[in-house]
Order: sequence, then structure tokens, then C-alpha cells
Amino acid sequence: MAEPERTHSNLLPVHPGFSPGTYVIQIPKDQIYRIPPPENAFIVECHRNPSVSTSNRRRSCCFRIFVPIFIVLLFILILALVLPPLLTPPKPPIFKLTKFRFTPSTRNFHIDLNILNPNPSGFIEFKSPSHVSLFFRKHKVAVAKFPLIQQEHGSQRHVALALHTKSSSFPKELERRIKNNKSKLKTSMSLMMDLPAHTKGRLSTRRDVKFVVICSFTVNTFGKHSHILSQDCQIERQ
Repeated sequence: MAEPERTHSNLLPVHPGFSPGTYVIQIPKDQIYRIPPPENAFIVECHRNPSVSTSNRRRSCCFRIFVPIFIVLLFILILALVLPPLLTPPKPPIFKLTKFRFTPSTRNFHIDLNILNPNPSGFIEFKSPSHVSLFFRKHKVAVAKFPLIQQEHGSQRHVALALHTKSSSFPKELERRIKNNKSKLKTSMSLMMDLPAHTKGRLSTRRDVKFVVICSFTVNTFGKHSHILSQDCQIERQ
């Protein structure tokens, strides 16, 4: 006897409580989305165009990494430019000889100087004991003391030095040139100064230093119309 033919419907499982048939499912109109919600649209867009999403993530990651690094480097650069001028020691003063004169009656030398403080802040205060010496070649012919003055930043001071002779006689060559004061015989001399001082910058502390100044100069004569022909002043901080 032939077995009965099994149809497809007979293979479907039958759940208890439900009978096979046609059903109509109704969905409320307010829950039907013709346009997907924004959060779903973003997810769909990422799946459609994964390269754009990856690019945005990379851009955001780079922004988070490199912006702080740039800010730190900029801060370091500003400190490197601003702090050194504030913390470095003040520059030494600049000396210039302006006048030279010899007085035969007292046998003293008179030298006028202009002193410039080139620093943008702080001050330089000259203190004692200072030593000023005038040399002809290697012979010390006159001495003086430097005045106790305080010089503010960017200012210029005029100083007049009266150098007294060390002995009643000068070296023979210098005596000959002094006696021939009417002849324009150029004479080279040097002025050496040991100047203790206090210095202070804008943020730096008060410091004790010593400036050693050597000015080599040439005069045209020892007479009334003497003037300085050339000069070269070197200064060293100790």
C-alpha cells in the first residue's frame, strides 16, 4: 500500500494556541519612520561610507595629540625668549674719554669721561676702593680715585678725574714731550681703572662685581689745545 504524500504544510511546526492561516499586523502610524531617526541615520551613514568615519576619527585623534604638544612647545619657546634677558647679569658700562688736559703748575692730569649704562633695567653702583692709574708706556705717572656714583639703566653720566702725579719727576721721554708742548707731537698713553660695583637687573639679585677698564688713547700735545685723537676702551668683568 502506497504511503500518503506529505505536503509542505504538514512539515511546518504548529505552535500551541496558534492555528495556521493568514494574519494582518497593524502598526500605529506614529511609529512608522519614513525618514530614519538621527542616531540610526548616523550609523547607516558610517556603514555606507566607512572611509569618512575613519578619516574623522583619525582627524579627531590627531587634534587631541598634537594640539597639547604644540601648546607646550609654544610655552617653552616663550620662556626661552623672555627669561634669559631677565635673569642674565647686567651688561658692563661703556666708557668714552672726552677730554684730556695737563696742568704744568700742579703737574696733574685731568681726564673727562662719559659713562653709559646700556642695560634696559636695573642699575650699576660704583663703590670703593677704586683705583685709577695713568700710564706712559709702562710707567705709572698719576693716580686717582673713581667717584662713588649710582647709574640707572639707559642713563649717561659725566665724570671728571683729577690724576695726581706719583713723583716729582716723569720719565725722561715724557718730560721732553711735556716741555715741547707747542709742537704737535702725538703721545700715546693708557688709563687703567679697577672699579668695584654693585649691579642689579630686572629679576636678577644684587651682585658684587669688579670692572677692569683699560683705555688706550693718543693726544696731539700737552699744551692748551690738547685733545684726544684716538682711543680704544676695553672692559672686563671679574
